[in-house]
Amino acid sequence: MRVAIMGSGGIGGPLGASLAQAGDDVTFIARGAHLDAIRRNGFRVEGERGTIHIHPANATANPAEIGVVDLVLFCVKLWDVEAAGEAIRPIVGPNTTVIPLQNGIDAPERLAAILGPRAVMGGVAMVGGNIAAPGHPADRSDAAHHLWRTRRRAQPEGPAAPRTLPGGRLRRCSRRRHRVGYVGKIQPHGAVQRPVGVDPPAP
Repeated sequence: MRVAIMGSGGIGGPLGASLAQAGDDVTFIARGAHLDAIRRNGFRVEGERGTIHIHPANATANPAEIGVVDLVLFCVKLWDVEAAGEAIRPIVGPNTTVIPLQNGIDAPERLAAILGPRAVMGGVAMVGGNIAAPGHPADRSDAAHHLWRTRRRAQPEGPAAPRTLPGGRLRRCSRRRHRVGYVGKIQPHGAVQRPVGVDPPAP
């Protein structure tokens, strides 16, 4: 399966590395020092589930260089949805599945307006991480637990149908569960001004 990781940071990086380790043809879309490090040293992910080092790793700043792929994991920041969505148009064909995995709840609708509803599946990845150094994301999760749901009007066909990622699980997730899960996890941390994974101070 040909896979493009649009946004190869703390979410897209570990997922893409897992797919590459499993034998899929993965290209990481990155920029700046991160891209330079990937090209020079490969793509290295360390975390509770071990270390994955993909070397050499396919990486580019220009999605159009990749060609049409089977699957795009869309992991950019929410405010970049429109610009990044336009950028991946050249790699989205009639059987390509695009799965946005981002904070927020409206990325699938915004992305479908650019790429068409049949190309987009909404999703949420219950993992977390950050870029510890250029070319070196840190996976902060102790397990890979990925939820997905299909858009009502989009039922992708072909080779990019979702499947279990290495070390993780995929299961269907309703739109309501997606929103409740996001709000229930993120809002309390915002209220006490602590990042996810850091316990709030004792009263």
